[in-house]
Amino acid sequence: MLTKNLLPAACAVVLCALSLTATAASEALPSFDCAKARTGAEKAICANPQLAALDASIAKRYNDARKSLDANTAEALLRDQRYFTKVRDDAFEKPFDKDKPIEELASRLKYRDAFLASLDLAERKGFTGRWRNLSGEITLWKQPDGDILYEGSAAQPHNGRWSCNVEAAGKAKGERLRVQSVDTEGWVLILHRQGDGLVVEEQSPGAGSSGPPYCGMNGTLAGTFFPIR
Repeated sequence: MLTKNLLPAACAVVLCALSLTATAASEALPSFDCAKARTGAEKAICANPQLAALDASIAKRYNDARKSLDANTAEALLRDQRYFTKVRDDAFEKPFDKDKPIEELASRLKYRDAFLASLDLAERKGFTGRWRNLSGEITLWKQPDGDILYEGSAAQPHNGRWSCNVEAAGKAKGERLRVQSVDTEGWVLILHRQGDGLVVEEQSPGAGSSGPPYCGMNGTLAGTFFPIR
């Protein structure tokens, strides 16, 4: 039992801890107005200082990146961020582990924050390097003979109901690069630089093609990818 002399000190410690917790909570404000929170994910973020801090970090990194990117790539990052927000909300409502929506939300916020932190905002010329968006990642290497090796993978970011994996090679001609391999079965991946980004298009071998053979049903490696370190 606490003695009479120890009670004030104990109370002071408790009050100090509560004060620090309250201060941390007040500092960890999310990027949006919690009074207008609509989705389950938004309400969970508002109720959890750690999640709120992650959301605020994501917003800052995202806004800083958009200011550094050219207009077209900044617009593509806006679309990617909106897609992330939708996937975030959907995953909270239907998490991979149905009993752990908060844990899944935290994991997705950490992953997005890390992605935005990894963006390489310095000028990058050519194709070589790593490129990523919400769905997937591409790595390109230049060989001594001038060929560029392509390795790409992607997956539906909410539940992974489709995935893509392909390795191919090709030669760059100016700002365009066409890559294909036995695995692409006549499909060609056409890459071109657009501002700071890398745009990927998929060209089918002709009419009647159901979809790229390196992807599951409805899967795609097409889209704008962003330079990462």
